[in-house]
Amino acid sequence: MSDKGFTCFINKYLIQVSRKLYRLLLLLLCVAGSYRSSATHIYGGELLYTYVSANKYLVTLTVYGDCSADSAIFHSLYSAAPIVDVYNSGLYYGSITLKATLLGLEVSPVCPAQLHNTSCNGGTLPGVKKFVYSDTIILPEKSLDWQFIFGGNMGGLGSIQAGRSNHITNVLNAGTTVMQIEADLNDSTGNNSSPVYSAVPTPFYCINQLEQYSQGAIDPDGDSLAFELVNAIDANGGSSVNYRSPFTGSKPVSTAVGNFLFDPLNGQVTFTPDVVQDALVVCRVSEYRKGVLIGTSEREMTFVVLNNCNNTPPAVTLQDVSTGRVTGNNVINICVGTSNLRFDLGFSNPEGSDITLSNSTLPGASTLNIGGNNTPTPSASFEWVTGSVPSGIYTFYLTLQTDHCPIEDKQTIAYTINIASVPQLSIQTLLSTECVHDAYVEYDIKYGFPPRTLNVMEGSALYKSYIDTTGVVRDSLPVGVFIAIVSSDTLCAATQTYTVKDSGTLPLAPIIRNYCIDVPDSVIDVEPIRPGALINWYNLNLSPAYFAPVPNTKKVGTQTWFFTEQYRVCSSGYVPVIATVHALPAAQIISIPPTICLGDTIYLAGAGGVTYVWSPQNEILNDSVTGRLYIRVLVPTTIQLNVTDEYGCTDSTYASYKNIEYCCTFSYPNAFTPNGDGKNDGFKVITFGNMMNYHLMIFNRWGQMVFETFDPEAYWTGKFKGLPCDIGTYFFYFKGQCLTGRVEESKGDVILIR
Repeated sequence: MSDKGFTCFINKYLIQVSRKLYRLLLLLLCVAGSYRSSATHIYGGELLYTYVSANKYLVTLTVYGDCSADSAIFHSLYSAAPIVDVYNSGLYYGSITLKATLLGLEVSPVCPAQLHNTSCNGGTLPGVKKFVYSDTIILPEKSLDWQFIFGGNMGGLGSIQAGRSNHITNVLNAGTTVMQIEADLNDSTGNNSSPVYSAVPTPFYCINQLEQYSQGAIDPDGDSLAFELVNAIDANGGSSVNYRSPFTGSKPVSTAVGNFLFDPLNGQVTFTPDVVQDALVVCRVSEYRKGVLIGTSEREMTFVVLNNCNNTPPAVTLQDVSTGRVTGNNVINICVGTSNLRFDLGFSNPEGSDITLSNSTLPGASTLNIGGNNTPTPSASFEWVTGSVPSGIYTFYLTLQTDHCPIEDKQTIAYTINIASVPQLSIQTLLSTECVHDAYVEYDIKYGFPPRTLNVMEGSALYKSYIDTTGVVRDSLPVGVFIAIVSSDTLCAATQTYTVKDSGTLPLAPIIRNYCIDVPDSVIDVEPIRPGALINWYNLNLSPAYFAPVPNTKKVGTQTWFFTEQYRVCSSGYVPVIATVHALPAAQIISIPPTICLGDTIYLAGAGGVTYVWSPQNEILNDSVTGRLYIRVLVPTTIQLNVTDEYGCTDSTYASYKNIEYCCTFSYPNAFTPNGDGKNDGFKVITFGNMMNYHLMIFNRWGQMVFETFDPEAYWTGKFKGLPCDIGTYFFYFKGQCLTGRVEESKGDVILIR
């Protein structure tokens, strides 16, 4: 790393801190360029690294500027010196300051005749310019996780941050966010270079037109690539930007429902935009070498959709695929050993413009035969002798360009040939038959390509068929011999014969029996698990017993035996049989009051069991409010309670309600204090015993009735029509009749005191 490669250098031996903490320290410690203003001029970018020699790597940041941004801000890109932070497994190592290597190359995707009419040249069409910055770094050691992070610090004169264009429509307040992109390197087992891209990341599209876009990713090391759409990151905080609903990182473009397709094998995007938009799209590309992740890089793009188009772009379709199966976006799957692959490309050209075709990264000795190039009706056919080609993912790119203006009709389309290893199938029994049910079987499928068909044959007849997309299928099989055939297509299949035999232990649970003391003795019968099963009995010490056991129910306690059951080749082992003899419950009635007045209501309560039955039924009443059972004592009554415990054992008891008293007395308080203290707050005639009739009226000194009730429990609280009455003397008239027949009539006065 050059001396100029560090900004606010912090020696890694003095401080090893996390990314976020480092950025906080950087803000506090940096003196030069201590204030960095954000801007609104970036349409996209990519951060890549290239292996040079030894541990030396070239780190390259490419930024795509929006020419319609403020002129002063946009021109800061010409003097920028972007800073990239370097981490080792999350710990800060240092920073590298990049130098300009390409400044201001216009890459606006318009036809050559309209370049003068872009915003880069004062015109009305959107305009994009490309800026490239790079420098080398020597990594001091091998690591599983070197990280290069551009956090938006453009450095240089003016210290403008890489603020995103405020024309971006799928992000809330896009112009206040700052671009952050990352590249990772695992050089623990070898050197690596990031893929390079042949398509600009700011394509222009037309509303309501079917579009296809591929970045044209080419890996210089021949590593396998996997593509993923991810959330854009705002360097102000290091977390995801806030997408406008319903957009997300994986669904960033407005299209008709279900019209946005992305293929992770080749990064192909197929869509029909339905509104004018500037959609921020971020793609992470992962590199794999022999199945090991060795690097990632991120590319931030903006899809510009316009409505001032008057063209319909050409469309390309796959036709006449000779072998294999087409899935996803232009993905052709074949198996290793397939002798050859051939397919045609069909072109639809509604406008009749001349189409220029070119291709790149054709795999191996394959050929793409192009006819009628630079005419309205080109043709193309792909041929590849694949019989000896090893498994892998092979992608080539077809570029179409017309002479249409003002928007350049240029598409880069990816075609991926997935040569898969022949499927491998393994079958295992997860749960044996236990001689009484089907076996639970798992089919593990590797290689081939999904969706795979799994046919299970019994002899020449199809027993069951499955469509597999995950590599694991589980189902049951009866006893027998089966042939499992897994296939991705007719030339890509594997067969395995599998035999299901009876095996395992009979699934018998211990037998628990409960008895009540003194019930008649009875034999413990065990129902065979299947007709013909053999049952053998054993005593507690496992000595043979020649008959099924008979529990002794004359005493409380637990008795234990064992039995074994044999069915076909399966045995149960020793199965315990536990018989427990329980004492009878003790029934108890706990609702016997010491004194009973004629007409009393007595709520029934018992103890000693889990269920209670009261009789005689014609004496038992049910409180409709509480649901409780009760009796009304008018004559001497005897009640019986039957109790059952959790084991079904029963006991009974009874209670007689005979000592009935003819209770009926009255008393008349002479004063009350309705002040809300809970003491003597109301007035009523106090009765003891049960009333048949009750009538109380209260009058003021002018003879006006202020209270009346027929309820023995109701109090006068000193109010009339809801308002407090004056203190003083009030007069009452009372007439009541006891349940015994006695009539009481009384007049008097009562004093209201506050």
